[in-house]
Amino acid sequence: MRSRALVLGLALAALAAFAPRAAEAGCGCDKPPPPRAAIRPFVGYVDQQVTLFDDRLVEGHRYDVLFESSEDGMSDWSRGRAVLKRDLADGERRVQLRVSVAGVSLGPCRVSVWQDGQMVFALEDDAFTVAAAPIALHDFAEGNTRDGYRTGIGRDGTRYVPVDVSRVDAATTFVGETVGLPLRFGAGDVAMYNDQGFLMQVLQPGKTQLFRIAGGDLVRSNRLSYWRHEFATYKQDHRRRDGRAVDGDTDWHVDGTYHVDHDHIVVAIRGTMPSGLPPTPGATPAFRLSISSVAAPAGLQ
Repeated sequence: MRSRALVLGLALAALAAFAPRAAEAGCGCDKPPPPRAAIRPFVGYVDQQVTLFDDRLVEGHRYDVLFESSEDGMSDWSRGRAVLKRDLADGERRVQLRVSVAGVSLGPCRVSVWQDGQMVFALEDDAFTVAAAPIALHDFAEGNTRDGYRTGIGRDGTRYVPVDVSRVDAATTFVGETVGLPLRFGAGDVAMYNDQGFLMQVLQPGKTQLFRIAGGDLVRSNRLSYWRHEFATYKQDHRRRDGRAVDGDTDWHVDGTYHVDHDHIVVAIRGTMPSGLPPTPGATPAFRLSISSVAAPAGLQ
């Protein structure tokens, strides 16, 4: 209870320290498309859907997909059928294979596609990272502390924390920090992606109306405070406008434009440990993760 009270106190202090302006926040389905890639998104959690692309895939054929942790060798299989559909990257029709991430260890993961016991193609472990299951967040005052939390660190040293904000409609400030993983990072080290591979947000130095970063110590990480604008208008737009309806394929609106999922986000943080080195790729050591939320006051909606 003391830790939850501390988290809420930190969030309230962070909210008082800066007043975001709604005009600064990007929103809607007007994000630039994700780049073409062999697998998208490039980070995911067990049972999340990912999509593989390769010219050797044949429409209508079934494939086995092997996920293999490069840290401990743990492996598991998924299976799917290749389909011809529009690619979010550019709208062109391409054969693609959508499967669920198999049950393997956190961290860098090799992915290979097989048919009838023969490998069709393979991706090295710098193309995909397995992260923890998403943490559900809300738009009311709440402290969310996970003791013994672990997630994945990619081959390049990036730490990934997935969150589910499907129940966040109002403008909300989130404050997060870790105890036991004292990561140092700046604004340019933090980015947010969705589960389709869209780049949703990059923190830019000087945009202090949207975020604050406070220094940590030898035990605590830097503390990130981030303001997310309201999404009730976005959801209402999709509910009321015929062209924004999603019919069958959740990646596309019926008017032909792509649909951007704002509900499932992964926070990607690059940084260094007190030693000056990046975190070791693989599963993080167990640490305490604290994320708190505070609804924005009147006038910031």
